[in-house]
Amino acid sequence: MLYSSITAFALSATFSWAAQVCSPDHCLDGKSSSQILAHDSSSSKFLTPGTYSDSSLSPLSSYLNITHSSDHLIVSAPVSPISFAKSIYGGSEDIWDNGNWSVDHWKSLYLPSNWYGVLEGGKIVWGAIPDKGQLPNDLTGLKFSKAASADCNPPCSSHGTCIPSNNTTSGTCLCAAGWAGESCDRCDTGFWGLSCSAGPSDCTVWDVGRSGTGKCLGTKISSLSECNCEHGTCTSSNQCVCSAGWKTDSSVSSSLCDTCVKGFFQDSKGNCSVCPLGCDSCTLQPGTNSTATCTSCSNSLTLTSATSATCVANKGSCNDGTYYDESSSSCKSCSPACSTCTGPSPSDCLSCNSPRVNLQGSCVYYDASTGICDSELSKLEGVFVVNFGKRECDACPAGCLDCSIPSFANAKGYETLQCSSCQEGYLLEDGKCVRKCNEGWFLPEGNAAKNGTCQKCDSTCSACVFTFTTCTSCPSPLFASGGSCLSSCPSGSTPINGTCAPCPTDCASCSSPTECSACPSSRPVLSNGKCVEYCPKDQYFDDTYGCQACDWTCSSCTSNNLKSCTSCPDGYVLKKGECVFTDCGEGGFSSGLGICLSSFIVKSNKKRYFGSLVFILVFLGIGAGLFYWYVQKERKKTRQATKEFGDKLDDRNVQENLRVLRLERVLGFERVLTSSNGERVDNTPKGYKEGYENKRNKRFKELLLPSRRKKSILESDIEMKSSNFSIDISYNHTYESNDRFSIPPPPYVPSETSSSASTPRDVQEIDSKVDIDYDSVAIGERGGMSKRDSSDSIPTPVLPSFISSPIQKDFKSKPKQKIENTNTTVHSMSSPLSPLYNKTSLMPPLRPGMIRFNSQEKDKEREVNRRGEVDNENEMERRLRDLWPNLKSNTMENKRRKDEGWI
Repeated sequence: MLYSSITAFALSATFSWAAQVCSPDHCLDGKSSSQILAHDSSSSKFLTPGTYSDSSLSPLSSYLNITHSSDHLIVSAPVSPISFAKSIYGGSEDIWDNGNWSVDHWKSLYLPSNWYGVLEGGKIVWGAIPDKGQLPNDLTGLKFSKAASADCNPPCSSHGTCIPSNNTTSGTCLCAAGWAGESCDRCDTGFWGLSCSAGPSDCTVWDVGRSGTGKCLGTKISSLSECNCEHGTCTSSNQCVCSAGWKTDSSVSSSLCDTCVKGFFQDSKGNCSVCPLGCDSCTLQPGTNSTATCTSCSNSLTLTSATSATCVANKGSCNDGTYYDESSSSCKSCSPACSTCTGPSPSDCLSCNSPRVNLQGSCVYYDASTGICDSELSKLEGVFVVNFGKRECDACPAGCLDCSIPSFANAKGYETLQCSSCQEGYLLEDGKCVRKCNEGWFLPEGNAAKNGTCQKCDSTCSACVFTFTTCTSCPSPLFASGGSCLSSCPSGSTPINGTCAPCPTDCASCSSPTECSACPSSRPVLSNGKCVEYCPKDQYFDDTYGCQACDWTCSSCTSNNLKSCTSCPDGYVLKKGECVFTDCGEGGFSSGLGICLSSFIVKSNKKRYFGSLVFILVFLGIGAGLFYWYVQKERKKTRQATKEFGDKLDDRNVQENLRVLRLERVLGFERVLTSSNGERVDNTPKGYKEGYENKRNKRFKELLLPSRRKKSILESDIEMKSSNFSIDISYNHTYESNDRFSIPPPPYVPSETSSSASTPRDVQEIDSKVDIDYDSVAIGERGGMSKRDSSDSIPTPVLPSFISSPIQKDFKSKPKQKIENTNTTVHSMSSPLSPLYNKTSLMPPLRPGMIRFNSQEKDKEREVNRRGEVDNENEMERRLRDLWPNLKSNTMENKRRKDEGWI
């Protein structure tokens, strides 16, 4: 196992030595885990950004720009910010994504040149940060909320992010949704309010801009967009019906009703007007609103070369009302509809006789009460109204489905025309069809639908929306703000044209709609009338004095404190907010990355591996030596303890230990229960229970804690000899005596002073058979039986099975001693009945459910059972005697048995 570990360790060290970390000037042996380096797998080299003369290298990187040429290799630094999960640009990376880039958990950060990062609380950092933990203490726990370039001029608003340009030195502001402009400071088309929210999705036109209300000013979007009917109305069957003077020409556009019909042209207002008589086609004369110029003429007419070209006859000369007939070479009469003509037909008119007017090259009548022309002859669809100024019939204006001249008279002109209904997508406002209500008019709620009508604002408003009195502009000297007219504008706005216009975005206050005068805390720096969030790189923001210079040792900082640096010049490294000069030694400083080249190397390099290997080998050697010394020491102690035990052990102790073993381990209970301090427990069931539980708990602790058991070996040995039996309190049995409750008396053996008369007959019979040496049982130094306390227990006398033992000679060599009466009576276990407690048996308590009788038959039966138990004990003692030679041998197992009290 040790050999395999050392081999694997050496192989890994060899692999690490093969790799190198390189700058354009130096290479260091070792492997790097940094993600900001390019890796050439063929040479196992990790390259920092720079220009390398070795063109054979072929490094790869997911975000470094690598350029190859015939004589050199260029590894460019990242062009976008990158955060890393570990220090020294290691671990997983998170690359900037062209927006408000936020990173919660980061340990190192790379910012390209002239990029800044924004931490929580508006703290600004610049450049490369190889270890977040080395920033000033108040920055180490902050999350990263944003990164942007400082190349944009003017600076971007808070709704835009500056993106450096690849072609120019200045950057471009990337605007958020809904924002537009060079600095992303105004609402995009269709967005409104201070936050540039999107307008109603079902409205064609609404009140937009930063001062807009977002209310619908036009019609609801309906089937008009589905039908794609540009100048017409969509029917319920999704068909497009063109307005008067319009037709569909697929060669012009994909929309329907996109071209004026033949004989009409589109004027500056988007209406189709009729061409002059004699023109087959015409267009709007440049520089005019509704003047036509002919582009082609009908038969027998010639196009003039004037600026406003017309068609004229080039043959013959006839008076008005006649035309030149070539077949007869004479003048003939025109149609009664014509004032001048080129032929006899009404369609050959060059001018019309009153009350007829020109409609698509024909002279037609018109309604004298409405001015509507009769278009039946021309077969044109839609409504056409007479225009006396041009003596022609023009189509209803754009958006009008139906129009007329109210109270028509020859004196009224075309400009008095009134629309009575509008096509879909238009609102009716004061007889005109408009896309949205003009200033001074508003569209009531729920009226933005087909044929909706704009209504006039209240006189207190110059302009309003939604209701009569919701003002968007007020007459002087009042200013509209929040729908009301006020005498002065609130904070955050400035007066302009009767309206409180909002200040430029990001301003706390302003002096005009385009220039800030004070800035909020989120963008505290006032620069060229705009509020920005950063000072120049080598400056910090002070609440009182504005942007102030950093200490000369810092490249960037957050205050004028020496330990407030956030980046350092080359040759200095950041240490807890302080720029400290460093001698990088071999490899030098890694420019632009803020650390020495050697810092990129994983610390498990060659020297460190070798030192670690030596340390491990020395440690293992010392550990093995200490372990061997400890084992030998313990073995020596074991042998010494075994020898001392064997020297002290005699046959007498053997017999005593065998009796203890039989009573304490085989029988497993005590007749006399004592407390932990050797005193007899209370003579009550409760006292017995408490004493028993204390005794049992003490045994459990000794079993679970061997050290505790070893400390109490002597105490346990004395306890086993002094309490051979214990009462099983689970029997819940009591003995009757003179007291209310009493326990069975202890076993006894007559003392030296007790008379034979006080010894029961059973004891005398057993003594006559066994020849017990009471001196060996008594505890004391004198020759006879010593007095014992009534709470002590006397070991069980030797039974007949020990007669054949070698020790029996000692027993027989001693004569029986006469027992004399004394005041203290010692009881023997062999006594079936106590002389003092003649009403109580010395047998253990009965099991639950059994009944004790004091009859003579029960006494005889008990005597027979006791003798049977003696025979069984004799057999057990014989087996234990056979095992004694092995138990006495000096082995570790017997040492353990001795410690546990078995031997």
